[in-house]
Amino acid sequence: MDYVQLHEDLGQVLDDLIEKNRSVPIIVEGEYDRRALRELGVLGDIRVLNRGNSVLALCEGVAREYREAIILTDWDVRGGRIARHLRDALAATGVRYDDQLRARLTILCRKDIKDVESLHRFAERIEGLASSRNQQRPSKRYYSERVHRRDDRRRSRN
Repeated sequence: MDYVQLHEDLGQVLDDLIEKNRSVPIIVEGEYDRRALRELGVLGDIRVLNRGNSVLALCEGVAREYREAIILTDWDVRGGRIARHLRDALAATGVRYDDQLRARLTILCRKDIKDVESLHRFAERIEGLASSRNQQRPSKRYYSERVHRRDDRRRSRN
């Protein structure tokens, strides 16, 4: 996937997230995740999980006000476990959940970043790369040749 296509796809997912968040809360793991979403323009209700409350208590609070919630945990192993607990707790409290936006972000970002708090910087970087002339992601061969040249320069200095 080239940078232009990645930028378009990422923009579409973020637009969908912003639009849906106008009426549905987003559940994130920590305060840095909330800050990153605010920097991306997500202005709706964002609930932070790691504030001393249990998953069930957070989901009960969401159930008192909303009928649906967006799960947006990190896409590492721990974030996957938390997302599973949130799905179970939201279902137990009668709240529909949307974890498709998390899945779409995971597919787009999994090789570059692994958490929500890095999403803002990643989006900015991809925007810059998409507007530059370099449209293709460098291949693994490019990186190995670059490391090889760097090592050769280091050896020649010694």
